[in-house]
Amino acid sequence: MYTVGVVNNPETDMGGWTLRTGEASVQLILSQAEIGAGDIPAGEIAGFGVTVNAVPCDAPITEELISPARAIVIEAVPSSTQSLGRLAALRAAHSHLPIVAAVREPSVQVVRALLKAGVNDVVSLPLKVEELRSVLEQLRADMARHASSEQKTGKIVSIVRSVGGVGATTLATQAASMHARLDAAQGRKTCLFDLDLQFGNAGTYLGVHPKLTLQDLLEAGSRVDGELLKTACVQTTTGLNVIAAPADIVPLESVSADQVMNIVELASHEFDTVYLDLPGNWTNWSLSLVARSDAVLLVVEETIASLRQAKRQLQLMRSQGLADAPIYIVVNRVEKKLFKAISLADVERALGHDVSYSIANDFNLVSTALDQGVLVSDLKAGGKVAKDIGEIVNGCEILFERSSA
Repeated sequence: MYTVGVVNNPETDMGGWTLRTGEASVQLILSQAEIGAGDIPAGEIAGFGVTVNAVPCDAPITEELISPARAIVIEAVPSSTQSLGRLAALRAAHSHLPIVAAVREPSVQVVRALLKAGVNDVVSLPLKVEELRSVLEQLRADMARHASSEQKTGKIVSIVRSVGGVGATTLATQAASMHARLDAAQGRKTCLFDLDLQFGNAGTYLGVHPKLTLQDLLEAGSRVDGELLKTACVQTTTGLNVIAAPADIVPLESVSADQVMNIVELASHEFDTVYLDLPGNWTNWSLSLVARSDAVLLVVEETIASLRQAKRQLQLMRSQGLADAPIYIVVNRVEKKLFKAISLADVERALGHDVSYSIANDFNLVSTALDQGVLVSDLKAGGKVAKDIGEIVNGCEILFERSSA
């Protein structure tokens, strides 16, 4: 049970006072006029204790006032440079602290500008307890999700193909298997999802025959948990956990983004590295997975058809707000010839994007590895193909800022 009491601050230079309505969980910072005009919460609200601080709208905010806060609700006056300046300074100094801007009759433009500036939400002045309660309830839910995700979040690598037959699934299975060995040495776990619902072949390439597939996880809906996920996995000799594509062809549009995102999000809490072999056709959920990924490997070949489609893929991702996605171009089946019709430099010019990796062409070696369901490195450990794929895996580790030593 919380009690209400007034605590004067005679030493402060802000000319303010503080009203405590519980433990200092949320700091409510308003001018004297707005406190008088609004409904001041008494006691607990949305599970938070609230401390109400009377501070002029353009006065600086002390660290002593901020330090006990789990969230801040602060008055902002769009016409005041000082008021907006202190809000920007607060956001810059406390990047992870939830901040709600309290604004007099905020317009749509003002709300958009404040959200773009980094506030978590906007509440109208004069303050109404029910509106504040709604905002704080949303903050509490967001904080709970964030805390849950911080428990463990694996890194996600998405494999995107420019055209069919470019070797994307080969790269996915070989790189994920190599990564699994590396992760195992560090006490980590790796998983590969074959998300090509219609033509997925990752299980075949790896020589596994699962009893459960991705289809079983999709049909389980909200019942999917860590145990079911692990039950659906088939583990290879490298330690790679594989979720195979459905045995039957599944229409891409029959799967919702929420279904797939929930399963992959769950996997990111169960595994340290998650590889996704995406379908050749784009869907809302495959775009969402690219946005969620820590690395996106776009696999191309030195052919006109592959480069034309790869450029279209890049344009699509940019048009969907993914211009800043961590996309890495992988040129597969590179011939080591002095004179070639298309070079790696030509690839970069055609795509308007740097080439990050290339994989040598050794058709016989790769075909034999896929037919036997083994790694290329098991057949020819010192070969160029194995080294090239190893560079991709090591590059991911550097990107993830993880130690592979």
